[in-house]
Amino acid sequence: MCRILGYCARDHVSVTELIGSQGLTAFTALSAWHRDGWGMAAQNGDGLRVTKSQRQASDDPDYLRLAGAELGDTGLVHLRWATPGLAVEDRNAHPFVYGEFALAHNGAIHPQDRLPGLLPPDWEQRLTSGTDSERYFLHIMAGLDANGGDVMKAVADTVRHIRDGYEPNSLNAILLGPDALYAIAWHDPDRIPIESIRARNSPEVPECYFNLAYRQTPDAVVVASTGWPQDGWTPLPNDSVLVVDRATLAARVE
Repeated sequence: MCRILGYCARDHVSVTELIGSQGLTAFTALSAWHRDGWGMAAQNGDGLRVTKSQRQASDDPDYLRLAGAELGDTGLVHLRWATPGLAVEDRNAHPFVYGEFALAHNGAIHPQDRLPGLLPPDWEQRLTSGTDSERYFLHIMAGLDANGGDVMKAVADTVRHIRDGYEPNSLNAILLGPDALYAIAWHDPDRIPIESIRARNSPEVPECYFNLAYRQTPDAVVVASTGWPQDGWTPLPNDSVLVVDRATLAARVE
């Protein structure tokens, strides 16, 4: 399980500029509990720039440097709490990339021993990690390839397939595409690992752990998971997708 943050802005912008230095400090502090690596991705006009590490974000100078850099107009940040059984190593850090798309996931898909059956064999061979999250992402990409590029259909079909055939606690994700940002909000309230969250003594309210919220201004849209101050943000309903057009910043919830 993890913390995720995504943004879409009118111009190249840093995460610090978007959420302020106090906001960055509060969000980054969550890496004390989500300490199994971090990653960032940004669209900068020349394609995706991706950096990820297995280090704890708050202890990594590269994380703090990149959070203050204007990496692009659309991007994401991921703080990882590794699913038990999945190694803490660079290849398992988020985000995952395929073509012009990148995804960071917050949640877990069980049972793990059935995960190799999630993807068609030719897509299973494209894995670069050992994670449930990259399989989730590649399932979306396979759907996109099969349906002529309809991102929302690919997302909906993937969420439905995993929800009905597996036991996910959450499929929350930030998906970056060449034309839009997609914040996917889906979790099963009955599968929130409340005791595991309490055992870590983290600042999140366990029952709200998988909630997402967003803030829209004339110059940017930011969406993120919980555990740090989000006064005035709008909750993103469960079983929905926030779509932000990269060119216009028009935002809609589907």
